[in-house]
Amino acid sequence: MRDSISRLIAIWLAVLVVAAVLLAATGYRTRDPDSRVYITITTHLLDEPTSRWIAPQWWGAFGLQGLFRDHPAGTFVVPALLARTGYPVAQSLFVVTLACQIVSLLLMAALASRLTPAPHARALVWALQLIPIAFVFRVRANQEYLLLAGLLLAIYGLERARSSWAWIAVAVAGALYALIVKGVFALLAPVLAGLWLWSRRPRATVGGVAWTGLAVMALLMPVAAWGYEHAYRAVTDQSFLDYYLGARVALEGSTTRPWPFPLDKVANAAWYAGRVLWYAAPWSLVAIASVAPAMRARLTPASRDWVRFAAMAALVTIALVAARDTKADRYVFPAYFFGASAGVILACARWPRVGAWADRLDQTWPWGPAVLWLLLVGGRILT
Repeated sequence: MRDSISRLIAIWLAVLVVAAVLLAATGYRTRDPDSRVYITITTHLLDEPTSRWIAPQWWGAFGLQGLFRDHPAGTFVVPALLARTGYPVAQSLFVVTLACQIVSLLLMAALASRLTPAPHARALVWALQLIPIAFVFRVRANQEYLLLAGLLLAIYGLERARSSWAWIAVAVAGALYALIVKGVFALLAPVLAGLWLWSRRPRATVGGVAWTGLAVMALLMPVAAWGYEHAYRAVTDQSFLDYYLGARVALEGSTTRPWPFPLDKVANAAWYAGRVLWYAAPWSLVAIASVAPAMRARLTPASRDWVRFAAMAALVTIALVAARDTKADRYVFPAYFFGASAGVILACARWPRVGAWADRLDQTWPWGPAVLWLLLVGGRILT
């Protein structure tokens, strides 16, 4: 078992290295405006002492000057450290997002394997690379995959904490990483982790350690936010949270919208649900069909628990994000993958031919997902 895991890690590291070499050799650039902004900020951050990395500026990106406070600075730190080793700074953020993309795929499969047959869980690594949102965000330099990796690490850490206290530290690290790169969106970490623990069956086996870990996570996140604010003030003599919470946590209805509060939030949720239907297709449509008793008839209780958890995680993400006053496809990025994963597992468990195909694929080409990933990423880099 350990040998197979070691080989799995080795091959994914190998394809990541190949992708990093391709990025550097081609001098890859993107037309995505957000990615270009983050690359500009990371590039200028290298000219600053590390003591000031907590307070990046716009440095002319989007024609703006002054402090960058749209998100915490965590997005830029690891790419800047990578660039300090000599790797091209213009491509360093791409490498970090690709690494988090791999981590997200593997953690989603690892979580699913706790409830579903291993070949079905590993089918997720194939299928989630081929949903529409994966093509849109294949090679980007922004926070979406960083957030998803942090959320999944938080959930997986608490799952493993059922058998070892040490995994609580992993779960908390995932939540704090999500917090430092995506701010308030990281509140999804304790919410989704709690949903996972609640959905585990039999629930009596979850144990107090995992729930204790969830409490520690929920308590440390505001403490970390306070610490970030204190450090930010020490460097800039300005508040990060005063600006950030005003700009990012806008729950009131907009006076320019046709719907009054709270109907505008319902309209937001409907808008995001439509996006999930498309960007997680075709598996999102399969997941919706799971509400029919006939679709659940052949599911084992454990597989049914995964489908329920993943579908609820997508819906909870939509509900929480819809409470904000602004809309963007990327805000519900985790929902696309949770929604699609519910459909994939449902299809494998419900239809024997799909399950048999997943089994055969897993047996005959176990390293296929890594090869597929490299082909898709390499194709985007080279075209």
